[in-house]
Amino acid sequence: MKTRAPASALGGCFRKLLLIGGLALLGLYALGVAAGYIWLHHVRHNVRITVADVALLRVAAVRRGIAAEQFVQARKEWDANNYQAAFLNYTSAVRNDPDDIAGRLDAVKFLTAAGATNQAIGLLDDGLARTRSDRRLLTQTFDLLTASGRDAHALELLSGVLSGELDGPNGPMLQSYQLLATLNSAGAPAARKLLDQRPELPNHRPAVPVVARVLWESAERLRAIGLLAKYVNAEPGAYAPYAQLAGWQKEGGLTADAMHTAERACAQFPTEPAPRILLIEAQAASIATQSATLSITAYLRDFSSRPEALLLLAEAAGRNGWLDLARSLYAVGANRQPELTLFALCYGDALARNSRFAEFQQLLAQVEAQAPEKNTALLIQLRQRQVIAAAALNDPDNVREFARRLAAALRSNPEALETARRNFSKMGITGAVTELTGRPATKRP
Repeated sequence: MKTRAPASALGGCFRKLLLIGGLALLGLYALGVAAGYIWLHHVRHNVRITVADVALLRVAAVRRGIAAEQFVQARKEWDANNYQAAFLNYTSAVRNDPDDIAGRLDAVKFLTAAGATNQAIGLLDDGLARTRSDRRLLTQTFDLLTASGRDAHALELLSGVLSGELDGPNGPMLQSYQLLATLNSAGAPAARKLLDQRPELPNHRPAVPVVARVLWESAERLRAIGLLAKYVNAEPGAYAPYAQLAGWQKEGGLTADAMHTAERACAQFPTEPAPRILLIEAQAASIATQSATLSITAYLRDFSSRPEALLLLAEAAGRNGWLDLARSLYAVGANRQPELTLFALCYGDALARNSRFAEFQQLLAQVEAQAPEKNTALLIQLRQRQVIAAAALNDPDNVREFARRLAAALRSNPEALETARRNFSKMGITGAVTELTGRPATKRP
């Protein structure tokens, strides 16, 4: 009996320690559940999270459900033009379910449409940090970057976090974006050198439009037209290649081919205004000017109720110098649109194409007086035109002043600033180039 007493005492102590340890763990668990509940419910405002959800580790599933509802509500608010409510719902939804790629991409589309491009790119970057192989995420990321002048960012991603993907299943697609970003940022020689290093890329059909553009800008124009024509025959379902091909054919003097391409686009997209504009421009560039006039009349009959279609025609009138049409559309816009600045800019472009720069400058001053100060995209368009008008009127002081204001409007987008600098360099507007080269933006936009 004496030999069993110590063992019994030790067993009792051990059981007490286990009990104390268990109670301590239970207490810590309770504190953790309470802290988690307070954080999620009161700090992160996930009001549907309950104590039981935290205790039973159901938080992730509940948050995914909340996010799904928030994405739906965000889309409803966006459709109703309630941008603040849509922004709050999208932001909260992405935070609640960061792995919902479709929801994240819808939030990116909203932010882009609202002019918050930097925030949209931030969401895309965060998504790529979580998954690097989702084709939808990759496509929208590089479409946005290359379309918004952020080619340096695109190349940084491709040489950094996505470098291992260039030879994977998404490799041809990423190589195509790499070629496009190189062409946009470094020009045709650098892009052609990269293309020579990837001789298999032209065999990847989605890359053909980019490859053709590299050839065109490398002065291999007939080869570029032939390659893109084959692509349009093989992939007739996208409009952009038709527009590119018709533009090249028109510029190369192949006006009959350009009209044929435009007619095919109209047949492929019968209810869309853009192909009709393409046909009008092709007809105007040929001897079929009477056909172009008739096509404009038919266009106005079919699309006069659609403001965006009228703006497309106004843009065509501006870039082609069709002064009477641009003026008429400006007047039509005055009767239908509370915001006339875009129609005014198109009319101004037509004035500039006809070398009526004094009137162009006066019109831009009127636009500036009416333009909303927070519309940065509009200010950028306005400042670029003001620089061109001042240069045409031999006014170096205003060239520099408007270039400084342009730099201020582009202060959050250095890639677009560099693009503007290169464009002014091609035009020979040295004063603007000087102001946009390495100068911090301090003036008001």
